[in-house]
Amino acid sequence: MRRGMKRGFLLLLAGLAAADCDKSESLLRDASPDLTPSDAPPPPSDAPVSLAVDFAVENCPSFDPVALTCTGSVPLAVRFVPLATTTVTKSLWDLGDASTSDAAPSHVYDTPGVYTVTIIATGVGGGLVTKVHPGFIVAQANAVGEPCDTSVQCDQGLFCLCPASAACNGGPARGMCVSKCPSGLCSAGQVCAGLLTATPPPGGTDPWQTALCLPACVLDSDCAAGLRCRSLPPGPPSGVWVHGCFADVPGDIGDPCMDAGGNLRNDLCASGQCADLGAMGMCSMTCQDASCPSGSDCAVLGDTRNLCLRPCAGSFTCASDSLLTCVVPGPGNLGYQFANLNVTGAGSSYCAPKPCATDDTCLPAGICAATNGNGHCVRR
Repeated sequence: MRRGMKRGFLLLLAGLAAADCDKSESLLRDASPDLTPSDAPPPPSDAPVSLAVDFAVENCPSFDPVALTCTGSVPLAVRFVPLATTTVTKSLWDLGDASTSDAAPSHVYDTPGVYTVTIIATGVGGGLVTKVHPGFIVAQANAVGEPCDTSVQCDQGLFCLCPASAACNGGPARGMCVSKCPSGLCSAGQVCAGLLTATPPPGGTDPWQTALCLPACVLDSDCAAGLRCRSLPPGPPSGVWVHGCFADVPGDIGDPCMDAGGNLRNDLCASGQCADLGAMGMCSMTCQDASCPSGSDCAVLGDTRNLCLRPCAGSFTCASDSLLTCVVPGPGNLGYQFANLNVTGAGSSYCAPKPCATDDTCLPAGICAATNGNGHCVRR
């Protein structure tokens, strides 16, 4: 216990003792024997009930009733509930890193460690009793991909990315424990994601725009709350995209990438390229000399650009952009054909510019650009 906390705890204890100094039973003692079941007959109804105390814990992520330990990751928020054989008039708690005289205190353990919890109580008949549970709280550090408020809350070798004290413009909305992987090496169960993307228009980059070790995943359920399983660019030296847990920004292939000011932003895309497609731009990447990420395919557009497009499947329909729609390959100004004729799902629809015959189909966000009668919507 820090010196200031200890002095406060002793002052509260002295106050309790002073209030009961004229009682013959004011000695500090362990209450546990009084809580042990007994075969002895109960005391007469008019006999005073001696005070014995213990306590329970609420909101504990994992409680071991044998070892009497409450274990959870920081920040660990719990509530202590006193148990007594008679009315408690005053109580004093030592929670391991703080002290309080609240009757049933709630407390948050922000720093990893093992904490002993003590309650000292005064009953209606006077006297002080105490109950101590050594190592009762086990507050654990967080692993890669788990939330954090400070780097102290992360396992050894990790740091807190985008904490509340230094929030990022993109990336995680709340801090998450990560480590950098400039050499491409990460621990088992992790992947090295090269989130270098691009420099934002004002200049400078966010802390997440680097090579990071992230939890490997297959499904969103493999990730902590607030993260999802993403297809992300590889860190060095691999050239294969990886699947790791990360925030929604930067976006996937097919996601919009225009900011509130109407600017197409490369840094808003995991691929590092915001293509001028649709009303709000589309995260994509030039695939003439590179492979598209898993879940997208390389298409040759009617304007000769080679861009990765995403098939419409599940909840992804690109319906949020008024100039895009799910269409099968076709000709025209911004129609598309697959660069690889053997691509899986070549008969499926992909998110691409909406076909049109007149401007009416594209208004108010765009106009109809036509080549040989096969028109597709483009931005005004």
